[in-house]
Parts: sequence; C-alpha cells; structure tokens
Amino acid sequence: MGNILHKNSSTTTTSAVESNEQPPTPQIVVLTENDVEIIKRTWKIPSANSHDSAALIFYTFLEKFPHNQNKFPSFKDKQLSDLKNTVEFRAHASRIFNVFSSVVDGLERDSEMMKGIKKIIAEVGKFHAKKKVSKKSQVEVRSVLVDVLSDVCKLNDEEKAAWNKLLDIFFHVIFECIDGRSEQFF
Repeated sequence: MGNILHKNSSTTTTSAVESNEQPPTPQIVVLTENDVEIIKRTWKIPSANSHDSAALIFYTFLEKFPHNQNKFPSFKDKQLSDLKNTVEFRAHASRIFNVFSSVVDGLERDSEMMKGIKKIIAEVGKFHAKKKVSKKSQVEVRSVLVDVLSDVCKLNDEEKAAWNKLLDIFFHVIFECIDGRSEQFF
C-alpha cells in the first residue's frame, strides 16, 4: 500500500494564523540545488500513497480549522468524519495534492526563474481570489502542510528550511493573486 501519512497530535501554528491581522506576503527566495533535492526526495514519502496522503492533509486542515469547511459548498454543514472517505472529499483532496506534485515535479525542469511553476500556482491563486479565500486561510493550509510533512517525513532543520523556501514561493504567488496581481505570472 505504500507509505501513508499519519497525523501527529502535536502541531504548531504560526502567529499569523492565530491573529486577525492580514498575513504579510512571503518573499520569494532562491532554491538551491540542495533544496530541490531535499524537496523532491522527501515528497516521495507522501507521494507513495498520494490519495491517502491528500485526504489526510485536507482532513487535518478542516479538523484543525473547521471554519474553513463551510467555504466548500459540497462539504457545508456536514460532519467532517462522514466526509473523510467519500469520493467527493478524496477527489478534492487529490486536486490539492496534485498541484503540489506538479510544482515539485517541475522544480528541476523549470530553469526560467520558475516561470512555469509560478504559472501553475497562479492558476490556483486566481481561482482562490475569485472565491474570496482569505490569506489567513492560506496560512492555515501552509501550517498544516508544514506540520504533516515534518511529522511524516521526519524532517530535520535543513529539510524544513528547504520546504519553507518552496512554500514561501508558493504562497507569495497565491497572495499576489489574492491581491489582484496575477497578471505578472502569465
């Protein structure tokens, strides 16, 4: 069955998630060859069983931040525990996971200042801007990704730093799109 992500009961939250302030847009940082190697190597762990990994990440997000569940029309006013193994829930979780897989897969092939990767992310950002998804919700997604990846992949400090660089790029693009500046990525 491959590796399946298992949720760790101890999680961390960033101060941006806990406050009501608008989170700042992360700065774009350069990924080194070592960062790319770390990200690609560690992503193989959740990718070994992508459907279950995707469902766990999405479930953990909605469990930890339940106010986000009603933003999904298909999941509104339903018990989260009843949704977990439904086709609709797993399909949505897989779409989210596939975006990250596309970004990770494109890391070493995208030599033009990550132009292709930013375009993939900007498509997601434009969609979320249209749906009026807040930056705070995006920071909440990020915190779950960091927690789950850290737990499942047993990331050391160097590996966490590499993932945080990639997530800075990812959420920089998302935030720019939320702020109405998506055209720069196309």
